[in-house]
Amino acid sequence: MEVRRPGITAADRPRGGSLASLLHRVEEDREALDALIFAYLRLAKPERWALAHAALQDAANPSGALAALVLAEEDHGLRKRLAQLLGDQAPIHASTWSRGTPAEGEACLRQSFAGRSETLCIRWIGGEISHLEIKASEDSSLEIAQTAEDTACLIDTLTPLLWRYIRRGGELPEGADRFARFFSVI
Repeated sequence: MEVRRPGITAADRPRGGSLASLLHRVEEDREALDALIFAYLRLAKPERWALAHAALQDAANPSGALAALVLAEEDHGLRKRLAQLLGDQAPIHASTWSRGTPAEGEACLRQSFAGRSETLCIRWIGGEISHLEIKASEDSSLEIAQTAEDTACLIDTLTPLLWRYIRRGGELPEGADRFARFFSVI
């Protein structure tokens, strides 16, 4: 006789249980983040979507877990749906600014929410990232605006730079995962 375990979205699954505990730890504990991603990537596509909804139900603040799932998801359609879930959690105004070329330049990715703004600043020289930091600010006087096409080109430039940086052991600033929404459109 085969024993079936309840699915992620089972009605009798305890809320606030071990999944909620894991989701709460994801933002501060690298091992918890790794465990979530490891488990998530082993699920079939419908179960991955169910896990995202379970995170919405269980986590006090599901944004960190959803951002991690967006970054880990390889299926374009599901990644887009996850990014929408993430965006629905908190209305965030996002804008970008950049100058330079794919070989050398600088860019700012800004997001504003709840009266607060934060900006991810990136500089690159010779196709390599030379500076990467997050600046938090209550001041939203700096206007950063590019067209959707400019932003898409910027993300196309930044994505391989960031992957190369990470693969070579570069450290992302704490909180960089909050900028995942910029990269979920590709």
